[in-house]
Amino acid sequence: MYRLGLMVVAAWLIVLAGCGRFGQSNNQSNEQGNSQNERPGGRGNFGPGGGPGQFSPEDMARRQIEMIGEFVTFTEGQEEKLMEVFKKSGEKMTEMRQGKSFRDMSDEERQEMRSKMETINAERDKEIKALLSEEQQKQYEDYLKEMQQRRSERMQQRPQN
Repeated sequence: MYRLGLMVVAAWLIVLAGCGRFGQSNNQSNEQGNSQNERPGGRGNFGPGGGPGQFSPEDMARRQIEMIGEFVTFTEGQEEKLMEVFKKSGEKMTEMRQGKSFRDMSDEERQEMRSKMETINAERDKEIKALLSEEQQKQYEDYLKEMQQRRSERMQQRPQN
């Protein structure tokens, strides 16, 4: 009976030690900022009206400015103005998608949504180009071409249904 009790206590200690290590590793990843819940767009980060993995308009604007910044050299104050343009278009997109799942839409509804998105994107691009110099506009066009290329590559990698 004494041996059985020792074995049960030993088993509990092993289980508790394993749980303790698991908790420590999670705390370490949180301290390092690697937690998905803290990362913009991570599975736990829900933007307004967004689902898992969707960015809030502010997060998306920051991300887009970072990506454009790899191609375009901004002057002082341009990033803030661009941030407002991206936030405004992001809010429009979020409002338009509110409560709607693209997968649940009819073909007509999808086409209408695409048309509205294209209009919002065209307005945004017009506002962006108005803020950029001629040289920056060329750099921005290079960025847009690169993004189109990446989209095409992703589309080719998707499995065909």
